[in-house]
Amino acid sequence: MASSVPSTTPPSNVTRSFHAALRSLRNDPGIVIKPADKGSGTVILDREDYVYEALRQLEDPSTYRPLTEPIYPVTAKKITKILLSLEDQGYLKPDQVDFLTPPPEPRPRRFYLLPKIHKPTSKWTVPDRIPPGRPVISDCSSESYEVAQYIDSFLLPLSMTHPAYVKDSFDFLRKIRSIQVPADCLLVTCDVSSMYTNIQNEPGIQSIANIFEANPDHARPDKEILELLRLNLECNDFEFNGQFFLQISGTAMGKTFSPSYADIFMAQWERDALADWPDPPLLYLRYRDDIFMIWQYSRERLQEFISFLNSRDPSIQLTHEVSSESQDYLDITVFKGPSLQTSGHLDTKVYFKPTDTHQLLHRLSFHP
Repeated sequence: MASSVPSTTPPSNVTRSFHAALRSLRNDPGIVIKPADKGSGTVILDREDYVYEALRQLEDPSTYRPLTEPIYPVTAKKITKILLSLEDQGYLKPDQVDFLTPPPEPRPRRFYLLPKIHKPTSKWTVPDRIPPGRPVISDCSSESYEVAQYIDSFLLPLSMTHPAYVKDSFDFLRKIRSIQVPADCLLVTCDVSSMYTNIQNEPGIQSIANIFEANPDHARPDKEILELLRLNLECNDFEFNGQFFLQISGTAMGKTFSPSYADIFMAQWERDALADWPDPPLLYLRYRDDIFMIWQYSRERLQEFISFLNSRDPSIQLTHEVSSESQDYLDITVFKGPSLQTSGHLDTKVYFKPTDTHQLLHRLSFHP
């Protein structure tokens, strides 16, 4: 935009014009502006197309069902009752109960989508027109927002204990550079399809109960945390386009504990699966729903392994990509370079998705 403005135009006028254009876009009822799911981009969609994709997902009867009225006022009372019980047992102090207690007038949760424009346009919901969206349910100021943080304070430390855990790109680099690989190995990435919404509530809650049992803590009220977790999962009502819905399966992005909850469930799933497979991969790592493997056997054996994993639980299905030379994972490209010949290690370089806008923060920025 700046390059199209005559050089004689004062900067202040340019700034005012730019902000006026932003306000005009923001107030246009015919469009929806959302951040892209990946790549730091901004997406402008026709409102009709955005609603179309949202309703396509919300009309899935295995995950959502419509409500005639919200249920969060009733949920708030149930949460308060559990919190008072925790205070009576000495697990919580009065000021902690005050903080965790639902507000007098909770805000309804809001459903929205993050457009997945990084997906091939031929695979969009409507090819070349309507991208698929990652469903998010905003939990801010809801009746369970603070309680979700309380649950996560117990789940987060436990979610980091499994052997496949990857904290971030730096952690992945450290682990990938520490292993020697055969020259003919395969580099494999897998994606867990719709992991958050596909984890069934009962197996998910049981995985939390299992990890609590394996890691006893007398200062942790296991029974009440599981009760609060169940309320968060089974009473996750929200509003979209003037209609209330209830999520009847899976968890939602937007709940503070969702990443830890999904991590713990997946850790149990992969632990059991790998224990039952005779030829485990040389390296198996996972960040959330993204899996990276170094496979030292044939492609045919890899396909058998993926089929085996997909047979374990109908709600957990993997898609995979395989290469004998390079693979993109998180924001890193792992490839067979000079280091493989000299030391048996893989090389790495920075990877940018094609839709990445390369927006960077200035080194003096006060952005957290």
